[in-house]
Amino acid sequence: MNRYFVFSIFAFFTIFLSCSGSSDPIPPSQVTLSLPANNENCSSGTSISSTQSSVEFSWSDVSGVTTYSLNIKNLQTNAEIIRSGITSNSISVDLNKGYAYEWYVTSVSEDYPDDQPISSKWRFYLKNDGEQNSAPFPAELINPKSGEVIELTAGIFEMQWSGTDPDGDDLTYTLYVDKIDGKQTTPEELNNISDTSKQVQLDSNTIYYWRVNSHDSNGNSTYSQIRSFRIE
Repeated sequence: MNRYFVFSIFAFFTIFLSCSGSSDPIPPSQVTLSLPANNENCSSGTSISSTQSSVEFSWSDVSGVTTYSLNIKNLQTNAEIIRSGITSNSISVDLNKGYAYEWYVTSVSEDYPDDQPISSKWRFYLKNDGEQNSAPFPAELINPKSGEVIELTAGIFEMQWSGTDPDGDDLTYTLYVDKIDGKQTTPEELNNISDTSKQVQLDSNTIYYWRVNSHDSNGNSTYSQIRSFRIE
């Protein structure tokens, strides 16, 4: 048998076996966040000036991912920082001290450009120099949702929110609900609320604005964002 023919047959089967053994690409997975820890003071930051710290963000390294995208949001100013094209599972970002932040990571794959799973969202507080006790995180407004149209029961609606403090302090709340901007003077019964819900008397066919001010036991307080809703 011709040596050239034998070599060709061998080469063909080698290529065939190599190709058939290759695996198809898999969709990207959702990462698990690691640092900074959720709902706590940041412990992964290194002070670089009187106003900023370099904060290390890390998460699990998952399969099917080409790069990661990190999104960081200042919960007081709503300013966002986005770092895309990250090829490792950690990165350091310079942030302003004295603010609460929210962050999450998106998994990106070149093989599945439309499939980009997002991690859970975590919060942390970055202390100022010499700051002994941190302010509460802004309350998360749960019910009603922003822009929601709601119905009253006997003229009453139960407002609901959640609140956390990076130091674990006990919290009380002031609820603001008005027809102007969510900043008007609130009645006495909506002050010093120890629960994270409150039944409120409201008017039908009206647009309302609301927010919550969280107070800790050390005299610190933080306002939530203002949201609106409409009553039928």
